[in-house]
Amino acid sequence: MNLTAGLKRLMLGPEEREIPALNRNDRCWCNSGKKYKACHMAEDDRKRSAQRAAAASQPAGNLKRGF
Repeated sequence: MNLTAGLKRLMLGPEEREIPALNRNDRCWCNSGKKYKACHMAEDDRKRSAQRAAAASQPAGNLKRGF
């Protein structure tokens, strides 16, 4: 890692990776050799749930009502 990449990571935090779509019994994406359900499935489900909650809490936009 070079200096600029290190400073960027320090200022912005770690990059968010897209959560891969895997079946429960596939090998985990982290190359641990474990099945996905025993390795990262619970953590990824929590991340997806938080993303959905954040998207739901966003306002839908500027809707004008014609009263």
